[in-house]
Amino acid sequence: MNPELCDLLENGGVVSCFLADENGIPLDPFDPSSNLCTEGILTQSRKDVDIVLPNGEIAALQNINIRKAGFIVVQVTNGIDTCVSEPIPFCKVENVLLCAPEGTDINCRITDFRCYAVVHCQNGFYQSVEIFLDICQEIQSVTETVIEITGNFCSPREQLIRNRCPLPIMPPQCGEEQDQVADQLEIITECVKDNDLVQQEIICVNTEKVYDWVGIQSKLEIRRSAEDAPFICDICTIDLFVSAAITCEGTISGTVECDGEPVEGATVVLTASSDIVTIVPNPVITDAFGSFEATVTVPEGTDPTEVIITASSVVNNQAISSTAETIVSCPEEPCTLELFAAGPIECNGFISGNITCGDTSIPDVPVTLTAVPDIIEFDPNPAITGEGGNFFSGITVPDETPSTPVEITATATVDGEVLSDTISVTVSCDQACVLVLESAAEITCEGEITGTLTCDGIPQEGVLINFSSFPDTGTFDPDPAITEADGTFTTTLTIPEGTPETAIFVTAQATVGDETVTDTIGIQVDCPGEECPCKFRIGIQGNRAEAEVDITANGVPSTLSGTINVTAIQCFTAAPMCNPAVDNFNVTFGDNGSTINFTQGRRIEIECIGNTFASVRGTANVSGNVLPEGVYEVTITLTIGPDDIGTWTVDATDTEGNTFTTTFEAEISPPTFIGECDETP
Repeated sequence: MNPELCDLLENGGVVSCFLADENGIPLDPFDPSSNLCTEGILTQSRKDVDIVLPNGEIAALQNINIRKAGFIVVQVTNGIDTCVSEPIPFCKVENVLLCAPEGTDINCRITDFRCYAVVHCQNGFYQSVEIFLDICQEIQSVTETVIEITGNFCSPREQLIRNRCPLPIMPPQCGEEQDQVADQLEIITECVKDNDLVQQEIICVNTEKVYDWVGIQSKLEIRRSAEDAPFICDICTIDLFVSAAITCEGTISGTVECDGEPVEGATVVLTASSDIVTIVPNPVITDAFGSFEATVTVPEGTDPTEVIITASSVVNNQAISSTAETIVSCPEEPCTLELFAAGPIECNGFISGNITCGDTSIPDVPVTLTAVPDIIEFDPNPAITGEGGNFFSGITVPDETPSTPVEITATATVDGEVLSDTISVTVSCDQACVLVLESAAEITCEGEITGTLTCDGIPQEGVLINFSSFPDTGTFDPDPAITEADGTFTTTLTIPEGTPETAIFVTAQATVGDETVTDTIGIQVDCPGEECPCKFRIGIQGNRAEAEVDITANGVPSTLSGTINVTAIQCFTAAPMCNPAVDNFNVTFGDNGSTINFTQGRRIEIECIGNTFASVRGTANVSGNVLPEGVYEVTITLTIGPDDIGTWTVDATDTEGNTFTTTFEAEISPPTFIGECDETP
């Protein structure tokens, strides 16, 4: 029977076995919840047995039935193919003599568990299986009791009150009368006070009293015929993909496969460790590619909370499940406008911000900027949000402006709701030279950026003008540009094909003598084309890995060691195609209370090489208690090596030199896929 199993044994298959529940789900034998070892309920249980002690005295002990029961699963695998048995039940009852009078409980703790198995084949056909269990356990008879503790107080009260615990009622000792005196612990505290007065009080403490204990070893042999212990070689699995962070609403997805083939029509039940989230649809049915997808909704007002999502199904009489962790949150207001600026600003600078409604970034929204006092200029004004909901605008401070605090307010209207945010920044300008940039508010694929450089009103000729953008989008030609006799200069910004609509700011910088001058403007850019050159869905096995992170926060570098989770899903669909609407990446990191989260990540560009390398670069919002909040440019890369071990990198930076960088190794999650648009996962 089952020649496939015997073929696997002939081709390097290794036999192992483990404790499981009735559905074949592995259990930890050392966890009391596995109920591997319990007191048996039999008629002769707790029967008194007289034992003659070495001194000739007779002591009454109790006969205790100890029951070891559960299920064993036998597995045969060569690392590629796997066969597993259906759960094989076992039960063994043993007797031990303990002092366990009426009123005591029996605690049985597993201290060692070993399982060995032998699969017998004859003429290439599976005949039977033998299982050998070697279990060590510590068995105690215990009861709840109360003890008195004498404590000394360093600060005596005005009125001295002594409270004495009532004498505990204990079960009768084995062969003795009831002990009327509880064990007493004395705690001595040295107190030094002006009057050297020490106050004592009797404190009542509930604890557990051990009457008797014994350690025993049990050996069990289980023999089953092929008919009584069938093996399944068409192994079914369920793989779950959940984003590292979900804000208000997110998508969870996965696949169901048997022996590597997708299962259509499987019913998958989705549950969450916290009832604060809802999952729709639930259950969900797999499609022709074995894939399923559901939406997780987080109620408004939810603070960041860890939630474990579980997907379960029964396929071919196999109970399968998979879990994944995520951090869910949803701000009180469904739509928010956030404004950021680094200060102080000298002559030229910029502001940035974003508009989101829950987990959705809101593009194409005009953002009006005002200042009090009205002494600075914004370019552009209004600024327009890009696909990632971000906006940028340059700030120009007039020459000879002394250090002045300014309140900047950004205002926008989304679905009839007026959103605003106000920040304070100090501005000043005392430079002889002035650099002014100009550009169209929107650039599609290619556009000119011009400017003028003057010092004390005199045009500057032959000065190098260097350009940069944030996020880094497109190329400048020439770079640097050189000013003409009238102080003007021109460069062309070229946007790569396939770049989605993105708000960026462009900065020009020049050095004249000992003086460095800059100017910054905000521009909306895009270039229609192949937005999805490939597709991927990447994640970390177990949803967390150990990582060391180097950061710079407000100019101060430091290193943190903690756990990280990285997920990205770009253009992914289980069908042979790409879906440009799929655009999300998140990074969560924690180190003993220090948290850094990059959420609501939106791509600028992605890249795949073969089926082993994926990269996404885009913008994300940072939260937590380490890095300054704002919009960061984030790059995530994954290179998959042997044994599905991935080398991961995460690099992030904002406009003020705040950085986050890490490289670590971690096994990839089973749903991870990197491929071309015409490939099927």
